[in-house]
Amino acid sequence: MPHNYPMRFFALIFLSLICSPLWALEQVKLQLNWKHQFQFAGYYAAIEKGYFREAGYDVTLVEVGESHDPIGAVLKGDALFGVGASELALHRARGEPVVALAAILQHSPLVLIANSKIANNVHALSGRRIMLMPHETELYAYLKREGITRYRAEPHSFDPADLISGKVDAVSAYSTDEPYLLDKAAFRHAIFTPRSVGIDFYGDTLFTTEQTIKANPKGVRAFRAAAIKGWEYAMAHPEEMANLILARYSKRHEKDHLMFEAMEMQRLMQPALVEIGHMSEGRWQQIALNYAELGMLPPDAKITGLIYQDKVQKLPLWVLSLMAIGVLVIIIAGLVAFYFGRLNRRLAGEILARHEIEQVARRSEERYRMLAEQSSDVIWTLDLTTNHFTYVSPSVERLRGYTAEEVMAQDMDQSVTPASREKVKSVLQASLERLAKGDQSARYATTEIEQPHKNGGVVSTEVVTTQLLDEAEQPYAVHGITRDISERKAAQLRLHEINEQLRFKLEEIEKLQVALQEQAVRDALTGCFNRRYFDETLERELSRARREGYPLALLMLDLDHFKQINDTYGHQAGDEALKMLVETLKPDIRQEDVFCRYGGEEFVVLMPRMPLAIAADRAERWRQMIADICFKFGNFDLRFTASIGVASYPEHGKVPDELTQFADLALYIAKHEGRNRVVVYEETPPD
Repeated sequence: MPHNYPMRFFALIFLSLICSPLWALEQVKLQLNWKHQFQFAGYYAAIEKGYFREAGYDVTLVEVGESHDPIGAVLKGDALFGVGASELALHRARGEPVVALAAILQHSPLVLIANSKIANNVHALSGRRIMLMPHETELYAYLKREGITRYRAEPHSFDPADLISGKVDAVSAYSTDEPYLLDKAAFRHAIFTPRSVGIDFYGDTLFTTEQTIKANPKGVRAFRAAAIKGWEYAMAHPEEMANLILARYSKRHEKDHLMFEAMEMQRLMQPALVEIGHMSEGRWQQIALNYAELGMLPPDAKITGLIYQDKVQKLPLWVLSLMAIGVLVIIIAGLVAFYFGRLNRRLAGEILARHEIEQVARRSEERYRMLAEQSSDVIWTLDLTTNHFTYVSPSVERLRGYTAEEVMAQDMDQSVTPASREKVKSVLQASLERLAKGDQSARYATTEIEQPHKNGGVVSTEVVTTQLLDEAEQPYAVHGITRDISERKAAQLRLHEINEQLRFKLEEIEKLQVALQEQAVRDALTGCFNRRYFDETLERELSRARREGYPLALLMLDLDHFKQINDTYGHQAGDEALKMLVETLKPDIRQEDVFCRYGGEEFVVLMPRMPLAIAADRAERWRQMIADICFKFGNFDLRFTASIGVASYPEHGKVPDELTQFADLALYIAKHEGRNRVVVYEETPPD
């Protein structure tokens, strides 16, 4: 049947148009930098929801291989796209053609996790066994900036059990992953992040190569957009993604582990504040400068071309010319058609114009009168020459108790309270002055006034006015709308009272918080800082001394034979002795020094910027001041002495534990040598 051939031909063309995207899908590999888990949820979503297919790609996700080098895999051509991190800046500076497409994690999750019993600060890792990967450059930079160059780098097993069992002292890890396993195992650990010393690198970053972008710029743009769309979906539906991972990709992590990972990634990505994929050229440059500062790149290293630039290709000039000519032809044809149509309409329009104007004017007047008479607001007009109302709507009776006729028979001054009368005159005078200067906005004003009620009360109102001008641009009347705001004013007053009560309560709470904070760091008996405050302050002051290069002295003081005072005269006598010691020393201690009760009859004094020799002199002076103390307790005159141990940074200790240990050892020697003396710690020379 020949007449069916055209229909079959068109059906074949239609089917080919529908199916062509399926035939055109490009098969590509995306090289991951770890094993399947929530870390790559955005790419799972882009596959599951068809975003990659819409972009023209059939994507295969490849877990990291034995080399643990996703950047090397992409450069060798094993994959077209990859997931790297800030080490992309190192590769680019070395001349390798990597291009960062989108930063998924605004802050790197890479951290060091240590056994807290071994290392409660990062400097305690010096000389320790640390599991590290070769490409974890920001951790190497972190250790170098902290001055930790002596440690044993162990091959990574990726098994937290090695840390728990003590096989190693610290491991590199993701804050999104390993802390969950350690918490579940009830293993006490400390987390050290490079951000604490200003190394704030990007985390997982989607990347490709210059060759891929040059070969298919449109495809790379579509791939990037599909990946970001997948991440937006994944972060909005974390539980759905966790179920998808367990069903299709990996059961290596349980669901609670995946949800922990999702929550931590939300903190590092901040998708509600920062657009997913956003990158800053300045921040990449700062990353390169950090590497250069630490000797990992030359000072003049360049990373030009690292950040992906989404350049849309311009149309050829001849195409733009043809489009311009076509638009011009359309405009000319439209103008001709408009001109003739306008001629035809003008004749009919002029015939109906007068009739319509009359109808509109009549309807407008009727509508205005109906609105004015039925409105709950009072609508009025005031003649400025006579200072009387020429029109007042009937609703004035509901507002003030007066009829419209009674109000129009009154002077305007009678319609407001004396205080509001002065306010109205001031507003009117200011408007006239602004109008005289050509400010047309002065015609309009809104103000709140008080108006008398017929029953003797007062009504709070809001008045919106418009000044009507004559041909000489001079105001001759005022048109206004008055609204009852009594309930609003009462509500505002109540709200103000409630706010004042809340402010008072907040002030009380703030005072209580200050008091609680003070109690948390003060010794109740002596008023000195307590040991908790000393432990926090010592580490902070040591870091500052190390950073700024000044000395720091630590004195440890203990009352001699304090137990005899307690046993002979009672604990109240011992308490009085402690308070007398503090009252004696406190006036002689500098404001920047930290005076703490370390425990029982033991005190410490932390003295920043204090050389060792001067610290020893001060200790001797304080020892003598304590020996001179004599106080009354009942019928007894009580005296006591103290022994003092002195140690300092950098001569003795470099970390808090060392400095405290050496000061305590000096104190022990002072006690052993007869008490009531000062001993400066000295290292025993090796035999």
